[in-house]
Amino acid sequence: METVSIPRKDVIELAKLAAELEDRLESLELMSNPEVMESHKRAKEQIKNREFANWDDL
Repeated sequence: METVSIPRKDVIELAKLAAELEDRLESLELMSNPEVMESHKRAKEQIKNREFANWDDL
């Protein structure tokens, strides 16, 4: 069996890339869900129309 040595910085970079890929896949899954996208659209409209509670009123 042969031993392979990988620099620590490369392993760290690979772990960061894997996490970024996982985040992007999760975003794509959410974006493919019509209910999530409709909710997002409604929330953006509510913010645009200032239809939200005042922080001090909570």
